[in-house]
Amino acid sequence: MAATAAAAAAAAANLACFPQTWKANNPRDRQRVIKWKRKTKSPSPSLTATACRCSLSQSQTSPLFQAAKHTIDTYVKSGMVIGLGSGQASAMAIQYLGRQIRAGAFECVLGIPTSIVSASEAAKAGIPLGELENSPRIDFAFDDVDMIEERTLISVVGRQRLQGEESIIQEKLVLSMADQLVFMVTENQYKCGLEGSIPVVVESLNWLETAEEIDDLFLGDAEVWRRPSIGQAGPHGGDFPLVTKEGHNIIDVIFTSPIASLAEVAESLEKVDGVVEHGVVSKFPCKAVVASDSGWSIVDNIPTNAVGGV
Repeated sequence: MAATAAAAAAAAANLACFPQTWKANNPRDRQRVIKWKRKTKSPSPSLTATACRCSLSQSQTSPLFQAAKHTIDTYVKSGMVIGLGSGQASAMAIQYLGRQIRAGAFECVLGIPTSIVSASEAAKAGIPLGELENSPRIDFAFDDVDMIEERTLISVVGRQRLQGEESIIQEKLVLSMADQLVFMVTENQYKCGLEGSIPVVVESLNWLETAEEIDDLFLGDAEVWRRPSIGQAGPHGGDFPLVTKEGHNIIDVIFTSPIASLAEVAESLEKVDGVVEHGVVSKFPCKAVVASDSGWSIVDNIPTNAVGGV
């Protein structure tokens, strides 16, 4: 109970840095506003803080946790607006960031979640949350990706089945707004010649025509299936196709051979009528913290270099 009270006090102290309508500290006088709502009731029982600490403690020896820790320690500064990613490494980073805030290492930090899951993790960790409004600037963002291309650091997100109101559109919007962006990945996710699927968000009304055009675009190289909300995937997505919170369907373009260039795939998809968004993330510049059994390494896409770490 004492630990929980201390966590709550630290979170309250961090919240006190922000007015009810908070304007980002900006020497360029940008009129971009982020709003947050103070919660009157804790989103989780008192045992949550203990469970969170145990989970973090158990993972501290893993290379992925070390990559997440390095990301927070290196790039986060007091007063930042931070895009909070989704996935295993991002959950570790969010938990560690919350612990550092409670310890007083950072002040006046505001988180912008990329998903419902990251918002929930941040709330448990005691990180104040804001909402995107009037195209606010985001100082720094971190995220997991499904796969990331060597050298270019172009990556794929959204391969996993979406839950609740998660959104590829929201995730990419947060990442695109960040001044600095870091992806946290394992060694086997960082490779040349990526394989597997690329999710494509399409208008639901004429989804079949869009799917057929995408199929013609990658004829012989990929299969095109509509993603279901329940049950097995298939070309038509079954009787219960997934509908995103924006009211769209998701088409999975499943490549049967290595993808030569993610950039070319993204460019081709963007020319198809009915395509709203896709899971290819291209950000220049950005960095990747690559976790392996021997430690971690930092890779960026301007210029190409790597720095080892333990």
